[in-house]
Amino acid sequence: MALSQLRANKLRSALTLLGIIIGVGSVVGVVSMGEGLRSKVMTEIDKIGGSRLIFVAPPPLYFNKNGRWIRRPWVEHLTMDDADLILKECPDVASVIPIAGTRATVKYGRASTECRLEGVRPDYTDVMDWKAKQGRFVNDTDIEEARKVLVLGDQVKKDLFGTSEAVGNEVRIRDQRYVVIGVMESKRLFGDDWGQNILIPLTTAQKRILGNKYLHALLVYSSENGKALTVKKELEKFFKRHHEHGSQFKIVAAETEIEKVDNIIGILKMVVGGIAGVSLLVGGIGIMNIMLVSVTERTREIGIRKAIGARRRHIMLQFLVEAIVLSLCGGAIGILVGAGLGVGIAGAIQHFANESFPSKVSLDAVGIAIGFSFFTGIFFGVYPARKASLLDPVEALRYE
Repeated sequence: MALSQLRANKLRSALTLLGIIIGVGSVVGVVSMGEGLRSKVMTEIDKIGGSRLIFVAPPPLYFNKNGRWIRRPWVEHLTMDDADLILKECPDVASVIPIAGTRATVKYGRASTECRLEGVRPDYTDVMDWKAKQGRFVNDTDIEEARKVLVLGDQVKKDLFGTSEAVGNEVRIRDQRYVVIGVMESKRLFGDDWGQNILIPLTTAQKRILGNKYLHALLVYSSENGKALTVKKELEKFFKRHHEHGSQFKIVAAETEIEKVDNIIGILKMVVGGIAGVSLLVGGIGIMNIMLVSVTERTREIGIRKAIGARRRHIMLQFLVEAIVLSLCGGAIGILVGAGLGVGIAGAIQHFANESFPSKVSLDAVGIAIGFSFFTGIFFGVYPARKASLLDPVEALRYE
C-alpha cells in the first residue's frame, strides 16, 4: 500500500526524496573520502616504516622569538656515535637509519640535472622498501672505503641517459667522477618523486660532498608496533644524557602523527556531516509535509477504514510505514549517489594531481546512512500518522 501511494504521486514523491538523497549522499560521500584519505596516508607512512618510525633531527640553527628569527648561541649535531649508542642503550629500538644529504647537480656529457643527494648505508634499501631495478645498491665495502659510487633514481637516469644504459658509466658531481652502480625502481611518497634522488655511501657523502661527519636526521624504528611512544621517551632521555641541549632535539613519532591525521579527518567528517544533517532535516520536513497532505487528501479513505473496523494503531501504522518507506528509498538512492560522488572526486584528484587516491565506502557509513534514513522516517512520520489515527470516522466520512 505504501509503495502504491508513492507510485500514484511520482513527481511529489521524487521531490520529497530529493532532500533525503542529498543528505545521505553527502554523508556517504564525505565518509568515503575521509576513509580514502586515511587509507592513503597510512599507505604512504607504511612505505617508510609505518607506526614503528620515530624521526630524529638536531635543533635548528634559528628559533623564533617575538616574531623574529634569532640564531642560537650554540650548535648541536647528530653523528654516527649517536646512531650506534642508541642501538646499545635503547632496548626497544630495532634499527637506526642515518641520513645526510644536500642538493647537487649531476652531469653526464652535456646533460645535467638538479637532484637530492643522500648519503646512506646498505640497510637503507630494506627499511625503505626501495630496491635497485638495475645493477646493485650500496654495500659495506663501499662504506668502509668511501668509494666514489652512486645509485641513480629512475628520473635522474632518464634525464641523464634517456634510454641508454647507465650502470657502469661515470657522472660528475662538483667536478668529481662517480661510477653508476645501480638504478632504483620508481617510487613516490606523499606526491614526492623519489626518482629525483641519487644515493651514495654515507662515508663518501660526508668526506667528499659535505665535508663533515654530521648527520641531518636519524630514522629510528621500534622493535614492534605499539612501542613507538616508548622508544620516543627512551630517545628523549638518551639525548639529555649525551648532549648539553638534548631537550631541544626534534623527536617525532609517526604514531602520534597518525593520531593527528585521524583527529583531523574525524573533525572534517563531523563538520561536513553536520552540514549534510541540515539536508536530512530539510528532507525530513518534506516527508512530514507530504504525509500531512496525504492525510488531508485521504480523509474519506481513513473514515471508511475506521468504519469497517480499522483501529487507531492500524491507521497510524499505515501512514508511518509510508513515511519510513519514503525515507529508506531516499536513503538507498543516497548511498549510491554518495558512493558515486566519492569515486568521482577520487578520479578527479587522480587526474589533476596525478596521484592515486582511493575512495572507500565503509560498512559503517552505509549503516549510519540507513539508520539516519529510518530514524528520519519515524521521527517525521509519527505526527502525520497520529493525526490520521485520531480522525473521527463520522467526520471523516462527511469530508469531501
